[in-house]
Amino acid sequence: MLKQLEFGGNVFSFDLLSLLKIPIIFILLGNILFATFLSLRVRILSDTYKSPRNKMIKQIMAIHMIVVIVGTLLSLLFVILT
Repeated sequence: MLKQLEFGGNVFSFDLLSLLKIPIIFILLGNILFATFLSLRVRILSDTYKSPRNKMIKQIMAIHMIVVIVGTLLSLLFVILT
């Protein structure tokens, strides 16, 4: 049992690849946060200024958010699996 708790054993083994995954995960989560703030900003601007294209702009932003979230989740999956 003590052998498993040693540093470098099966339970607590760290390599350089594991340490490099952490900043990549934070960057991907930051990407989702940035897309959310961008979506809110565009939505506020489209509600402030009335134009006939407001509905189209909201649809484009909804598609953008879906693409960003799906792309980020796929990237996160690839990072975790490597």
